[in-house]
Amino acid sequence: MFFKKYLYDRNGLWIYGSVLIVLNILLTQFPLTNTFGYEFAAVNGLLFVVIAGLQTLSLLKKSEFVIEKLIKNLFILFVIPFLIIIVYSLLTMFCSFWDGLIFYILIAGTSILFGTAIAFIVNLITRRFNRVLFFLIILFTALIPILEIYFNPQVYFYSPLIGFFPGNIYDEGLSADWKLAFHQLIVAVFSISIIFLYLKNTSIILKYKKYIIASIIITATLFQLFSSSIGYSTTFSKLNSVLNKQIESEFLILHYDDIDSTEAKFIALNQQYYFNELQVQLETKPSKKINVYLFNNREQKKILFGAGNADVAKPWQYSIYISADSWQNTLKHELAHIFTAEFGSGIFKIASGFNAALIEGMAESQDGISDDISIEHLTKLAYNNGYVVNVKSLFTGLSFFKGNSALAYIYSGTFIEFLINKYGIEKVKQFYGNGDFENVFNNKIETVQKDFEQSLIDEDLSDSKPMADYYFGRLSIIQKICPRFVGDRLRKAYQYLAENNLDEAENLFKEINSKTLNYSALIGLSEIYIRQNKFQLAIDLLSKNWKKFEHTPYYSNLYFRLGDIYSLSNDDTNSELCYKTLIDENPNFNLVLLSNLRLSLMEKNILKDYLNADDSTKYNLLRQLKNSSYNFSSIPVLISLSNELKINYTNFIKGFNKTFIVDNLESSYAAFKLSEYMLENGDYINARKYAALSLRFKDRNIFYYAMQQQFKKSDWFYKNADQVLNSFTILTIE
Repeated sequence: MFFKKYLYDRNGLWIYGSVLIVLNILLTQFPLTNTFGYEFAAVNGLLFVVIAGLQTLSLLKKSEFVIEKLIKNLFILFVIPFLIIIVYSLLTMFCSFWDGLIFYILIAGTSILFGTAIAFIVNLITRRFNRVLFFLIILFTALIPILEIYFNPQVYFYSPLIGFFPGNIYDEGLSADWKLAFHQLIVAVFSISIIFLYLKNTSIILKYKKYIIASIIITATLFQLFSSSIGYSTTFSKLNSVLNKQIESEFLILHYDDIDSTEAKFIALNQQYYFNELQVQLETKPSKKINVYLFNNREQKKILFGAGNADVAKPWQYSIYISADSWQNTLKHELAHIFTAEFGSGIFKIASGFNAALIEGMAESQDGISDDISIEHLTKLAYNNGYVVNVKSLFTGLSFFKGNSALAYIYSGTFIEFLINKYGIEKVKQFYGNGDFENVFNNKIETVQKDFEQSLIDEDLSDSKPMADYYFGRLSIIQKICPRFVGDRLRKAYQYLAENNLDEAENLFKEINSKTLNYSALIGLSEIYIRQNKFQLAIDLLSKNWKKFEHTPYYSNLYFRLGDIYSLSNDDTNSELCYKTLIDENPNFNLVLLSNLRLSLMEKNILKDYLNADDSTKYNLLRQLKNSSYNFSSIPVLISLSNELKINYTNFIKGFNKTFIVDNLESSYAAFKLSEYMLENGDYINARKYAALSLRFKDRNIFYYAMQQQFKKSDWFYKNADQVLNSFTILTIE
């Protein structure tokens, strides 16, 4: 009798309940959705829209509709996922019960109301094909955010189906805000109003249903039309009104706002330089003018665009979205994405089958540099130290997103480089467009993969495990514990730290570490103890935990931090040991430079003064350090401080009037960084001179390829910058 009722229950409660049980048990086995938080609520929100709608339509078919029964059934369905995730979290771990509860109520709860309201609307229109119409409305609702992302600049969206999508996976911190709450309130009020009207007087509703349906359509349309004005979408019109300054050339338009005009012109020149390079490398050029939207900072880009930590290109729009604090590392990469639109496929003009490894690999191969090191060298470093990636798997399905993003990018980029060198750019462009490896290259990917892996073997790099760990020992967001919770709490904690609210910051850092030991939280805690002159507490904290981060970049960074704290506590012996160990292990060249600099300051008995100083004092101390001869380790730091302090370039460069001899990696790298700084400041003659100087040291120089590229760029700026700059049209849009 029970099973008969189960199988033939026309109201569907048992069936829908079973579906929810199975699916939510499955959700506990996947990253992100196994946490009581946003992703769990969003997936269930989408399920609830469909299930609540179908349940309502089933009950409306009854001769006598009983609202109490509908409420009871929907409540039971609402509770099922909640109980499953609560039990699972009790058996494993809660990231944040309250964050999860807020998301669940706001998103899943509102979705139930929305699905129910749509069912009532459908029932007004027709009873014969009500399920078909219901799904058509759901599909249309789902289509709206897709259209927004396709036609608008944004990568975020708000939708009654899942509440909202924040933008991209690289912005980890996420918590419910008033913007989401207000959006869901609007959806809830809209839904409840429809339900109330329907139940209040069905006969009147049926009599005036045409007008009511028209009113609903008009209301929804008006919200969509004005969504940009109230912050729920970003149109090009809105973006252009904010980024209302332009520098236009024949092929590119730079849109910017609160950026110094000199810097904006420099960025525009870089655009033109990279455009020329890509045109030659890819043997094509974009068929439309490229719009480059330059945001003041990550925060502005997050609000207006949806992605704060990631710069993005939309090839189908011929537009890219970058930040003033990141463009140096991403501009050429993102421009390369636009060039690939000329041989991409589909309405998005990207790689066939949305193949992420092909999309990013092509752009990465054209850039060719990461952290001033060629991607080929980084891939060899990874391969010869145990960080091996199966290329065939990488270029299949969603494998690109499953592991370490740094590995995915460099392997895909270097493999595309290998294909270009072996088969030529035209063949690779064909592969990008159709995704058919065997037919394009007349070879199996497994065979080519073996040749590729053979090209990566380099015995000289097999003893560079600390460096490999530094670059590739990170986890992806789907591998991290409570990434949304941790990211959000870190943001708030560092905000408190900036405000010198040490108690609140400390509480948040400790809360984070109670869930998962976190590098940034440890650094934050150590900073609090330093400000409180509790040096031994800071030493104990890092000494106890730094080895737990072995085989990650945080291992070396924490050890370096420990060296600084030892110095602050007047323990020069242990401080020196930390710096010398890092120099010997060489996990990262910048860490080596900084360690060498610390030792130089220690020799002059001014390291503690330096560590306690503000930026201006640090700058002056470093200037004094090189009075007699250049301290090459200090030069990259001096450049960084001069940018922070906005030091006059002429005054800065006066300190470099002695003979600059390049005979080792430190001096070569210093010349390289000086060349970059000189180029940024419009000193093209010296930029070219110092770029040439950097090339004088080649032996085991991991930066040599980047130095060659810097010389090419400096030479181009020296010969062409003034002429190109005069061809630009500069204007402000009112």
